[in-house]
Amino acid sequence: MMSPSPSTPSTLTTAQPQGIKYDVFLSFRGEDTRVGFTSHLYDALNRKQILTFIDYQLVRGDEISASLLRTIEEAKLSVIVFSENYASSKWCLEELAKIIERRRNNRQIVIPVFYKVDPSHVRNQTGRFGDALARLIKKKALTMDKEQSFRDALTDAANLSGWSLGKSELESEFIEKIIGDVSNKLQAVSSSHTMGLFGIDVRVNKVESLLNMESPDVLIVGIWGMDGIGKTTIAQAVCNKVRSRFEGIFFANFRQELKTGSMADLQRSFLSHLLDQEIMNIGSFSFRDSFERERLRRKKVFIVLDDVDDFMPLEEWKDLLDGRHNSFGSGSKVLITSRDKQVLKNVVDETYEVEGLNDEEALQLFSSKALKNCIPTIDQMHLMEQIARHVQGNPLALIDLGSSLYGKSTVEWCSALNKQSIFL
Repeated sequence: MMSPSPSTPSTLTTAQPQGIKYDVFLSFRGEDTRVGFTSHLYDALNRKQILTFIDYQLVRGDEISASLLRTIEEAKLSVIVFSENYASSKWCLEELAKIIERRRNNRQIVIPVFYKVDPSHVRNQTGRFGDALARLIKKKALTMDKEQSFRDALTDAANLSGWSLGKSELESEFIEKIIGDVSNKLQAVSSSHTMGLFGIDVRVNKVESLLNMESPDVLIVGIWGMDGIGKTTIAQAVCNKVRSRFEGIFFANFRQELKTGSMADLQRSFLSHLLDQEIMNIGSFSFRDSFERERLRRKKVFIVLDDVDDFMPLEEWKDLLDGRHNSFGSGSKVLITSRDKQVLKNVVDETYEVEGLNDEEALQLFSSKALKNCIPTIDQMHLMEQIARHVQGNPLALIDLGSSLYGKSTVEWCSALNKQSIFL
């Protein structure tokens, strides 16, 4: 299941560190739609917790930067907002060509949006849309090869299933349709990305069922199990799968956060993020009676309190958790992970024990690390079966052992295992 993950930030915010991989890349003609339609689309995506890249440069040159190209390559999905003058920008067409190349080579999802422009005009480069392209070709003296690459990209993009704004359609309703399509496609991508995490799908589905995602009830589910069993990985996978359904997401590694800060710092981070405002002094914020509390009650949120190792941290959140039906908006959900089942007692509605991988899953995971999925010899298969039984299907133990034995001979496998007293 579950390869070890890097330490989880306490909040999922739009201020992302360098090198972040975005869910969505937005391509658009700034002069046409930046302050109107595209800005509304961008805000709607962010409200759904869909991490979206938008280029805020007001003045663009002809050549796009290597970092922007990398952003396009790493995004899961691209939304292209075709407007009347989109093809008058060499920058936009370079973006488009890269997006279509990425789709051809790596099957990136691309959703075209036709904003007050006929899709057939984009497809065939006719009408006013075609006129805009003709002006660019003349102004920039494009080579025939470059011109043809742009035309091919426009045709390919316009042939994809997309969204076209009707003459009498409200833009707000149009945007909601696009957001729904983006969410569904990203959820499908997220599900496919967990396939390499052996055994995770059934565990994620079980937690989802306990959370009862369709219910308006505010529910708290506890996930517990031994170190390395995959509690955090499951919580992250559930969070990534459902985040577009919530107005706010908060994910905190309790044990790690409290090593470097105080509970007040963590609560301040929690409130600042979910309320979209800076809470400077947690002492001035009343969990029981405040305007901010009323705002929190109106928000549908998804909260993960990860690696809670004793009762005291939860006591500090008692007001929120005990009064959750009055603390969070309808349909809000809370996940708490712990190594100790007793920590979760009297706090959660449902508890899920993460069990070790079954024999097949354990062998697949170990083989992926120790043999890079090459076919094992009979001796290796025998050793692998003993290892899987001894570590009780613990994913982290299987990963660590498998990685340490990669490239080693069977004799070295036996030697290493004997030194660790794994053989019986």
